[in-house]
Amino acid sequence: MGILFGKFLLSAIIGLAGFQVSALPTPGDTPKCTTPTKRMSWHDMTDDAKKSYLAAEQCVMSSPATVKLPGAKTKWDQLVSLHQIHALQIHSTGTFLPYHRYFLHTHEFLLNECGYKGGLPYWDEPRDAGKFSSSPVFSPTLGFGGDGKGAKNCVADGPFSNVTVNIGPGFTTQPRCVNRKITNFLSSLSAKAQVTAALNYSTYDTVWNGIYSGPHLGGHMALSMMNGDSITSPGDPVFFLHHGFVDKMWWDWQAQNPSKRLTEIGGPNAQDPAIGFTEFPGGMEVESQMWGHPTAEMAAAAPDPHAGDKGNVTTLGHVLTSKGIIPDATIADIMDIKGGYLCYDYV
Repeated sequence: MGILFGKFLLSAIIGLAGFQVSALPTPGDTPKCTTPTKRMSWHDMTDDAKKSYLAAEQCVMSSPATVKLPGAKTKWDQLVSLHQIHALQIHSTGTFLPYHRYFLHTHEFLLNECGYKGGLPYWDEPRDAGKFSSSPVFSPTLGFGGDGKGAKNCVADGPFSNVTVNIGPGFTTQPRCVNRKITNFLSSLSAKAQVTAALNYSTYDTVWNGIYSGPHLGGHMALSMMNGDSITSPGDPVFFLHHGFVDKMWWDWQAQNPSKRLTEIGGPNAQDPAIGFTEFPGGMEVESQMWGHPTAEMAAAAPDPHAGDKGNVTTLGHVLTSKGIIPDATIADIMDIKGGYLCYDYV
């Protein structure tokens, strides 16, 4: 299964959003959101919509990079590299949910450039909990291909079977296949009861960790995307369906009390070196034995984790960046998915 997936398993056992390409708003703009894009579950999309999405994803994967990021040769590599250089800022921190919402928005922008005009899909994971491998998400014709095969768990069928990802594993740049290893019993961690438990918190400081340590982590463990590597898991396009579901969970929680929760944020804006990723034992130095340290180029490209916060706590002023793929934004800009900067809804 690979060392990273094994450690995930051990830990478990023992413990356009917004607008079309031509109308992307810049920070500070507050246009009206009058016709939200509809984000729906992959289960419920039409065959034509699925084909359009998959074709655009293939286009992103084959298009040359337009922004200089460490190791990136394609637009797809840009996304994976972006996640790589942010990894120690956007996991086990209060920026986890807002940054990944912005990251999905960046992905949608690239899909729009490749002709996709629908809303980003998400995976309604409770429908498939306990039996991920039989989900329509993994159809070889209208999905993302099935389970990995061979020693490297390379996806052997579907539209991504011959794709090379140039970023990863960990803090390295080594070309590899799109790979995953599905473990059905771990997918029960995405069941409805687990989702309900993850959202059963009254403050942002508690709910972000409930989502992160619950169905979010469970989905990653059940899929072991890109060698089970937290740093470069977006190399597998299923990542974006999984994080679409993560974003939906946060939105469902926000929508329960919008007057309070559309402005509520908190938590650290960078990992505590003594803790690192909360799902792994040991701090950053121990965990670096799994995926190494950022290279000098990666460290230079990584943004200041405190930008906009004036301290170690995540605030609404925290700056979210894609290093030029789309304009930078603040967390305040993306708190409301129908607030103007973003303009979508879940159906």
